[in-house]
Amino acid sequence: MRSPHYADLHCHSTASDGSDAPAVVVRRARERGLHVIALTDHDTVAGVAEAQAEGARIGVRVIAGTELTCYVGKREVHVLGYGLDIGNAELAEHCARFQEARIRRAREIGEKLAAAGAPIDIDRVMADADGGVIGRPHVARALVEAGHVKDFDEAFEKFLGDGKPAAVSKMEIDPRACVDVIRKAGGIAVMAHPALGNQYDIVSELIAAGCVGVEVWHSAYDATATERLGAMALDHGWVRTGGSDCHGSIKGGEPILGQVGIGKAQWEKVERAIGAARA
Repeated sequence: MRSPHYADLHCHSTASDGSDAPAVVVRRARERGLHVIALTDHDTVAGVAEAQAEGARIGVRVIAGTELTCYVGKREVHVLGYGLDIGNAELAEHCARFQEARIRRAREIGEKLAAAGAPIDIDRVMADADGGVIGRPHVARALVEAGHVKDFDEAFEKFLGDGKPAAVSKMEIDPRACVDVIRKAGGIAVMAHPALGNQYDIVSELIAAGCVGVEVWHSAYDATATERLGAMALDHGWVRTGGSDCHGSIKGGEPILGQVGIGKAQWEKVERAIGAARA
């Protein structure tokens, strides 16, 4: 399947909770006719160097990105960073702190699952993550493999979702702190998927925190969400980005890389915004 899009600015690898190594993601991008991708693993840039090396080899431009987790009150919000200096010390420190917090969280989730009668080997789960940022999808896969649930949806509905027996909150970070990290690393910040969780009401707060735009196109949006966010962005002069949010085949099925994205003209506008941040 060749993508109709020029760029996919939201995808994940084994550096966080995707099923494929960074180089594999890049090769798939080429197969699907993409010219540009942004590797945006959760709270890490660990896969970017591998992805960029493969991109240089086969002719796919890889933008150094990440997807940082923050909170507005108790609401989890994600901020995409594009055009990052992956060697930036403050970015590295931020990601290291979050990785340590995720490991503590994973162990606590493991304890709660055992207490709920659904034990898993959390050490094996972390080993299987192979140095990636461990998250609930890794645990969900272990629950399926152990026979406690039939699929990912049931894992979240029964154990891992908010308010469920093994729910454990992430480290709570203010959006301004995430945006500041992205800026200091030379990048631009964009609010990820505002339509998910009906987060339209906090878009202005993320813009006030320093985000320069919003993700207008996303694989989980319907036409109404895209139209609403696009109108908001155009009215306020915000940068518009888009991507599939592909995690490979971690939840089963065919990877959706390139099914959602942006055209060349829109990519050039994003590229100019990244360049302006570095000027």
